[in-house]
Amino acid sequence: MSVAEMIFEKAKSLPGKLQAEALGFVDYLSRRGEAAKEAAAWKQLAAETRALPQVKTISEEDIAAEIAAVRRPRG
Repeated sequence: MSVAEMIFEKAKSLPGKLQAEALGFVDYLSRRGEAAKEAAAWKQLAAETRALPQVKTISEEDIAAEIAAVRRPRG
């Protein structure tokens, strides 16, 4: 008997409310795995972005000037 079949057999004997709770837990476990993969992808993207040559040439003053320019009223 597979693990999925064992889970199914045990879940069948639970009252409806506990079955719903078990289903919620299974959904949580599925999302947790997806979230870990997504976090790893974002970390990889951040590392690649920091390695771009343009990133090394931008100073704090450049960033402050860009922010000020965007906030300046247009007329």
